[in-house]
Amino acid sequence: MAEGYARASGKPGVVLVTSGPGATNVITPIQDAMSDGTPMVVFCGQVATTAIGTDAFQEADVIGISRACTKWNVMVKSVAELPRRIKEAFEIATSGRPGPVLVDLPKDVTASILQKPIPMSSTLPTQPSAATLAARELNARYLDANIQLAAKLINIAKKPVLYVGQGLLARPEGPELLKQLADKANIPVTTTLQGLGGFDEMDPKSLHMLGMHGSAYANMAMQEADLIIAMGARFDDRVTGNISKFAPQAKAAASENRGGIIHFEMVPKNINKVVEATIPVEGDCADNLARLLPQIKAIKERPEWFAQINDWKKRFPLSLYERQTPEGLIKPQALIEKLNELTAHMKGP
Repeated sequence: MAEGYARASGKPGVVLVTSGPGATNVITPIQDAMSDGTPMVVFCGQVATTAIGTDAFQEADVIGISRACTKWNVMVKSVAELPRRIKEAFEIATSGRPGPVLVDLPKDVTASILQKPIPMSSTLPTQPSAATLAARELNARYLDANIQLAAKLINIAKKPVLYVGQGLLARPEGPELLKQLADKANIPVTTTLQGLGGFDEMDPKSLHMLGMHGSAYANMAMQEADLIIAMGARFDDRVTGNISKFAPQAKAAASENRGGIIHFEMVPKNINKVVEATIPVEGDCADNLARLLPQIKAIKERPEWFAQINDWKKRFPLSLYERQTPEGLIKPQALIEKLNELTAHMKGP
């Protein structure tokens, strides 16, 4: 429920669990939130601080267990530090790439009474150091240069594809900026499972979801594209399949300086982790997309590219499946297809 709330609202979900089994049972959803970049704050019960290390009833090393699947975790050892730790937890869960944090609350801390107001100042640095400022300035120049290179490749590409993940949805304006780019440069768009909703699937430029469970024409377009523009996507194995055979035309175009793979990504470690990027664009996807748009030339038509895509759509539609079933059984595809037919009159213009 907390994950669903966070996805629907954009605000961090909050979880309260008891000590011991409550803590261990929440590890799977915490890892899920970590993988999907979902902001979540987990408050976990713990035995009293005086009992830690004595194998007390329902004692568990929650900090150790959750270290690998949280952005940050902490045990609060006194009620005086509780306001600050809660503030830090929400700051970390929502900053950068969102994710889960865990606050371990010993029983004696939660039973204590705070006798006087405590300032909720965070220990997180608020003023960057001189070295940090210098690094930011250097990175900004590098980023500007890469955005210019990205625009150059987009403007000369013959068969570009926008490959969009959840990272673009981190900001409310992300989908609108994506639409502006797709419309201005006339580029087809495919999304990951987590990126669904980022682009109108009724738009003729939509290739729908790609990957193992996606549309055939989206996967074919990725294989034939001379330029892949990845926006907040991680090149998951369900998307790439065999890496050595992934995106051969884009790799060939990169060697000839006429295409390749442009990777817009918030988390630096995700760039070049799976697929080598021709041009990395590090930082908030929406911010960098807004900086890219003015440098993109308007292209009204890509007749050959869209003719090929439309041919794939006709030859390999989602409705292409074996319709014969054992007596008394209904295929899910047939059910969805019939439901779509019966609700056709409810669709908007």
